Formats: sequence, C-alpha cells, structure tokens
Amino acid sequence: MKYQTTIDTVAMQIDLVNIDTRDMILQDILSLLNSNGMRVISNDYPISVHSNFLIREYQAVANKVVVASIRSGSYSYKNILEQRTITTYYIALEFAGLVRYNNKLDILAKNTLLTVCAYLNTRHIPFKITGLDIALDLFTDYSKVLALCTKKSPTTAYYGANETQVFGSTTYIEKIPQKKQDSAMQKAYLYDKAIKENHNYKLTRFEVKLKSLFFTKNRPNLFAALIKALNKYHVMYVPKVKEKQKLMDDYDSYSIMRQRDIKRIGFDRYRCFFDMATIVGFINQLYTVQERKENNFFT
Repeated sequence: MKYQTTIDTVAMQIDLVNIDTRDMILQDILSLLNSNGMRVISNDYPISVHSNFLIREYQAVANKVVVASIRSGSYSYKNILEQRTITTYYIALEFAGLVRYNNKLDILAKNTLLTVCAYLNTRHIPFKITGLDIALDLFTDYSKVLALCTKKSPTTAYYGANETQVFGSTTYIEKIPQKKQDSAMQKAYLYDKAIKENHNYKLTRFEVKLKSLFFTKNRPNLFAALIKALNKYHVMYVPKVKEKQKLMDDYDSYSIMRQRDIKRIGFDRYRCFFDMATIVGFINQLYTVQERKENNFFT
C-alpha cells in the first residue's frame, strides 16, 4: 500500500516595529499574489466588539478556491523595565490546501508560498512559522486505516478506538472543547480525503495540526519537537476487519500505554511512518529559497 508524507498548510508571521514598513511589505506581497494570477479580496473587521481598531484581512482566490489568507494588525505590551509601551505591527499569512491532488491548484499554491518566502528571504525580512498541518496520505480505503494516540498527554482527553463519533468519514483523536481550541498546541484526525476532494480513487489522510503555541514553546528545538509530536500517534494500515477490531479492543483496554504494551499488541507491524526528511526539507526550503534577479523566480 502506497503512502506519503505531505505538508498541507503553512502559517507564518512577520513582526515589525514600524507601521509604514509593515504596510510597504504587505503591499508587495499583495502585488506578488496578483502577479501569480489570483484575485485578492479584502475585508476589515474590529479586533473585538468593543474596539474601534480594525484588523484587515485579505484572501487570494484562484478558481473559486482560497489559496492564501493574509491578515495585518498590531498588538502592544508594556515594557516594565523601560517603562514604555511597545507596539508590534504584524502580517500573518496562511497557505492552506497545498496538497489537494489537483495538479493545477497544487502547483499554484506551492509556487505562491515559495514566491512569498523568496521575496522575504532575498530582502532579509525575518518571518516565523506559526502553524503546520502535516499529513500522512494513504492510498487506500478509509475503513482500512486505524489511527490512535499511543503516547497520551495527561492533560488531554482522547476518544476511545471503539467510541462512536459524529461523522462517519472522520475520526478525531483528541477531545478538545470548543473553548480550548485556540489554546491547544496540537490535534489530529483521520478522514476520507477522496470524499472531501471528490476524487475517483481511494485516499485517506491522517493530519496533525500544529498550532501557534506549539511553535512558541518549541522554536529553539523545533525538529526534535516535531519528531516527538508526530511519534505520539500510530497510523496503521490494517486491511483485515477482525485484526483491526482486535487492535481497537486491545487499545481500549489501556488507559496509559507503555512501549512494552505497544510491542506486545503488535501495533508496529501495521504502522505507517512520517518521513522526517520530507518535513525538514520543506521547512528548510521556506527559509532558504531566494529570488533570481533576472526573472524574479526563485531558486
């Protein structure tokens, strides 16, 4: 059974101390999106219901699909030592749906992401990654894949393997209340990608969403943290119904699983692994890609 590691969403942020510089960079990015053949739609909304300050959001659309979202705004904090208020002017970008298995859209989305990163790198404008959706795409039936968290966090609730869930073609791993969605560092789910994208072939995706707090906490040792975060899960190809049910029943018999339990049950015999070389290479490319002076493309 064929499977591969993909990165489907990248969120990033540029922080600046000068509003004019922020606005100049923003306009350059919007121009890049337009030059890539996308239509840019803007929308303003207040920071909160009690605020007169606005956040401006842009969506870059191609073929009626949102390829990139851009948000500009500011936030302030008081520096107690210097007894002054410091304001940061930011640009937040999100490139979602990088791998839809629609060749035209996928190429456009990836090229747009790299074009923006090349613009920033060439001009030595620092940015930070604030979110990643990392996926295992398995070219098989949804019913033949089992995804479980085998290294549970003591502060997180999880669905049981046999627990009924709301959607028949989606399996959520963590139970995260709506009010805690924004503060969660990561969450994962398994779903039928063929149904979502209306493909005529079998495709199941296991996706791990790594959110802003994850990168804030782990930025100094990012790659080690990524390995640890992805190793929390066992994604398994189990074509036989009885074997899958046995694994599910065994999983539900433990509140906490140790390595010896995983080995005894035999999860690793069925396991599909994330390719860390693909993930590391992707991230490194974002930070190293440069424009070519002669044609404004990237290398």
